[in-house]
Amino acid sequence: MKANERAGAIESFYENRLFDGVDVDVIERVVPKIAVSCKEPGEIIFREGEPGYSLYLVGQGSVKISKAVDTADQEILDYVDQGNFFGAVALLAGEPHSTTATAVRPALIGEVKEETFEELLNLAPSRLHLNFLRAIATRVHSANAYFLRETVCGERMRVAGAIAGAIIQDLKNPVCIARCCSDLIASESADPQLRELSGMLTDAVNKILGVTLDLLDYTRGSVSVNKRTVSTWRLLDELNRQSLYLLPGKNIKFVKHIRYQDNIDIDLGRFARALGRIIDNSIHAMARGGVLTVTIDEIEREVVLRISDNGIGIRGELMPTLFEPFEHRVDSQTNGSGLAVAKAIVEAHGGKISIRSVPGKGTTVDIRLPKPGEYSLPRLDSNQE
Repeated sequence: MKANERAGAIESFYENRLFDGVDVDVIERVVPKIAVSCKEPGEIIFREGEPGYSLYLVGQGSVKISKAVDTADQEILDYVDQGNFFGAVALLAGEPHSTTATAVRPALIGEVKEETFEELLNLAPSRLHLNFLRAIATRVHSANAYFLRETVCGERMRVAGAIAGAIIQDLKNPVCIARCCSDLIASESADPQLRELSGMLTDAVNKILGVTLDLLDYTRGSVSVNKRTVSTWRLLDELNRQSLYLLPGKNIKFVKHIRYQDNIDIDLGRFARALGRIIDNSIHAMARGGVLTVTIDEIEREVVLRISDNGIGIRGELMPTLFEPFEHRVDSQTNGSGLAVAKAIVEAHGGKISIRSVPGKGTTVDIRLPKPGEYSLPRLDSNQE
């Protein structure tokens, strides 16, 4: 970093909460000793378990604080925005970091090493203690809110699981009757329109049962998939049967860019329902009509599927909780458990899902699946479900 750039960066730390009430001459004495760095989105500042020898100031951008909950996932505990600081607990306790800090937007980070922090503590002990107490009180409040949210979510999951199980039991007989009636109509009638309506009835009944089973598996924490090798065009056919046929009636134009036209390994019914949930959100976001675009590409041995709309978009403050179940979001295109279940299904396929959105311009959901290897799974025939 050049001298003039560093000088500009240093100024951004003067208003940090760490220095609230601290004399300017003390700040000017300490700030030049701060190590300044720029972090790109996704870049890790420190990992859980690493030594905690420094305090970190956020001059610009935002930092995500998360903790490993199993071998794969990170649970987000907090976000630290411009003008705040983090890493204090490990520094004061002399212990390794209990969390991981990651930049979520381009971030300007100031690292206050232990010896610099001790100097500051000697120069302004009363103000620094007060600032730390305030910071700790804020973090405790945040932790309590997180605990309460997780407790409520857990109870909702338990209730949702019980309801889904009961619904499936109650649906068994009506579903069986509806299927038998549909099959009877299809076999006895020569009217092509009636046969088409019969097929639509069967598809609707299967979708209701499938969606309920998806929710039940999700609440139990074990979404399983029965993957088969499927062509991208077969997937699009299934999407058309489940969701895309609704678009013309909603004044929504469908655009597709299929640059990867080979096979993918998926549980067709379950994966198509996950995409259907995303498409439903897009439909709600374009209440006055719009354009829905589906793109399928191959990028670095991954099959990348993107679903984009030009709807109302999602407000920035809602983005961190999009995949949390049962979050009520007023004036948003997402609600309930749809995205949470879709994420679980995508991850059960070994994939990843992310969302980008600009309020007033639209939303893009990015799904990445492993490209089938040399030894593919059994192929799903067109007449198989």
